Amino acid sequence: MNVPEPVKAAWEDAVAHWDDPAKHTALLGLVAQHNCFAWAAARYKERAGDAVADKQLERLRTSAVATMFATSAARKKDEPTPFRATLILMIALLVALVVGLVVVKTIHDRGASAPAEAH
Repeated sequence: MNVPEPVKAAWEDAVAHWDDPAKHTALLGLVAQHNCFAWAAARYKERAGDAVADKQLERLRTSAVATMFATSAARKKDEPTPFRATLILMIALLVALVVGLVVVKTIHDRGASAPAEAH
């Protein structure tokens, strides 16, 4: 994975000042900015069991999920819906079928209610 240098530098800074929450917060900001949550999680997992690492892993997870939801919900307004033309065609065919059935039923009912002509 190609991790940007600012993120690597922030990791080294967080490791050098492990008990400083501000360093971890700065790292989290860069991780979110460069979308390298997996890389950062792997670094913290190497220190699993450590209270600081465990807390940061939870923050990373929460941030990654929030980012995922935010980016998945953002849909372009001019983006066409898949199969739109097919859906419109199916609706048109359904309407034509219903109209046809109504016409056939009307013709049938008129024929059954008309008196038979005597010859």
